[in-house]
Amino acid sequence: MPKMRKFLFWNEAGDEKEKEAMSLKKAVMSVQSDYKDKFISVEYTTKKGKQISQSVEIPMGRKIRQAIILEQKKAAAKARLNNG
Repeated sequence: MPKMRKFLFWNEAGDEKEKEAMSLKKAVMSVQSDYKDKFISVEYTTKKGKQISQSVEIPMGRKIRQAIILEQKKAAAKARLNNG
């Protein structure tokens, strides 16, 4: 059976979440909607037992990224129409 790892996420405001997942990417994808920051920090233990602490840029994932980019373009176009 694959090894599930525990990931501890937090942001600058101090909001913490613990998630159990198979990989860092899957864990980030599941908690990124809970944070509105651009970067969140994560701490976990690797398969070999090494303790890792790093920052991760969110959102992660192609569909989410594309949706945000389209949303920003629509907002910019709407602002241009309203301003002049």
